[in-house]
Amino acid sequence: MTSLLTATAILAHSDLVITSVDPGSYLGSPLYAVIPEHRLAFLGLVLVLLGAWWVRRRAARHLSCEETCVYRRYDRLGLRERFVFWFITTSAVVHLGLVLGHEPSGYTLAYMLATIALSWISLRLLTDRPWRRPARYVLIGSIFGYAGTLLAGGAPDQIGILTKLIEIAALAGIIVAPVATSQGKVAESLRSASVVGLIVITGFAGWVGAMSTGDGGHHLGETPPPGVLLPGGEDREPTATEQSRADHLYEETVAALAKFEDPAVAASHGYDVEGMFGNDFHAGNESLKDDGRILDPHNPETLVYAMAGDTPVLLGAMFEMDEIGQAGPAVGGPLTVWHAHDHICLSLTPVGIAGLQGPFGSCPAGAINIPITNEMFHVWVLPGLEDPFGDIDEDWLDEYLTDIATR
Repeated sequence: MTSLLTATAILAHSDLVITSVDPGSYLGSPLYAVIPEHRLAFLGLVLVLLGAWWVRRRAARHLSCEETCVYRRYDRLGLRERFVFWFITTSAVVHLGLVLGHEPSGYTLAYMLATIALSWISLRLLTDRPWRRPARYVLIGSIFGYAGTLLAGGAPDQIGILTKLIEIAALAGIIVAPVATSQGKVAESLRSASVVGLIVITGFAGWVGAMSTGDGGHHLGETPPPGVLLPGGEDREPTATEQSRADHLYEETVAALAKFEDPAVAASHGYDVEGMFGNDFHAGNESLKDDGRILDPHNPETLVYAMAGDTPVLLGAMFEMDEIGQAGPAVGGPLTVWHAHDHICLSLTPVGIAGLQGPFGSCPAGAINIPITNEMFHVWVLPGLEDPFGDIDEDWLDEYLTDIATR
């Protein structure tokens, strides 16, 4: 059962590897992509799949060869051992691709050692030498080594996550018995639980690595956190004209939104302020969406509020483009960078945002994946903000709201 669950996770994940490419010229989180240094590893993964098909066909035609030929040795393997062989071989080839794709460093040395160790295990499996115990050590070391790298701030990508799932599947094929005996049910349950635990650890480490790798802002050249797409390009100093336009946009927006500090006024203009809660409540106005007006401070598509105790506080406005893939007008150059969102999980019952697509390519039960949204742009009107067009620091906002709530 554990092997089936692991294989299912790999199949679901492999679809994401192939289809999850950031659209257009956007820069997104590496969690949902294959980073350039890992493209050779991805090619190696494809070649192993072709190799498995080729060996299977050739083995059937060479059963009359000598006992020592590789086809006879492969044919003697049971079905489970064949799966384990190909899983371990796949990991070895992927690690070799990582060696070739990266500049020499301590990481490439680790990749090379993993390639050698995994290849050695595959060879022992074919030559009827004891292989199970060393395979356990090598696979567990590789899985925990990757998790440790991510927890220390390394960047995850789809090749890394998928390779660990493949290694976990290989480990499951080694330690989990096909049929548990009555005397070994407890031990077998513990082994199955350990496999599930490794999947959870890998997913958790993937989230940690993705969150720590993302710069968290909305500036050109930054690595976005999961779920955020930024236009490609490098950050630079704004020109005098761009600075002037950004200042004018901010001042006009502050003046235009002043009346909406009272949610009742916002409601009278068509904004949905019912059920306001939390520090990031978006009150949309459906009548202003797709109306052809772009970046109109007097008619923003969405108002953003936060609750300071029982007091609603207007944070700012969110402007949206009408079409997906339509670039927003960066009137202030690098100061006014629009962004989109990707891999958003949309709950169907009730309708709402359920979170982000996970490292394994899945959304919570009852939710569907939204691959990409239209572009949007925030202008914050709170006094004292260092960057009225970027992200609001959560600690700063908490202090600001606490101060209002305690007045």
